[in-house]
Amino acid sequence: MKFLSLVFFLLLSNAALASGGGGGGSSPFIPLNPPIIVNIIDGEKIRHMQVIIEIKLVDPANSAKVDLHKGPIRHELILLLSSQDAGTISSALGKEQLRKDALAAVQKVMQELEGAPIIEALYFTNFIIQ
Repeated sequence: MKFLSLVFFLLLSNAALASGGGGGGSSPFIPLNPPIIVNIIDGEKIRHMQVIIEIKLVDPANSAKVDLHKGPIRHELILLLSSQDAGTISSALGKEQLRKDALAAVQKVMQELEGAPIIEALYFTNFIIQ
């Protein structure tokens, strides 16, 4: 009897997961993992910058499209981030401008590859310069 109860429980759990009842749900937010680490110039010194980015999709159904194009997205972000001057991005205004530039770069990639920008916003969820 315990075996049948276990089988019944597993079948119900499987049905709940298949119907979307697994608690996950689709979110419009996607983290771009792993963190992006680049070298930046600070006068005569080379410093390291690590950025963790999360993007917000216009439609959560497009998450597979973002996953498909993470390589080109990360490439553009690495080029943009590594071209920054440490003095400029140390201020809040500098970081905000960089965030806007990063959003435009990612939207451009998606426009070229998918025919629509599909990304609504980009957020720095961690930003470290050493």
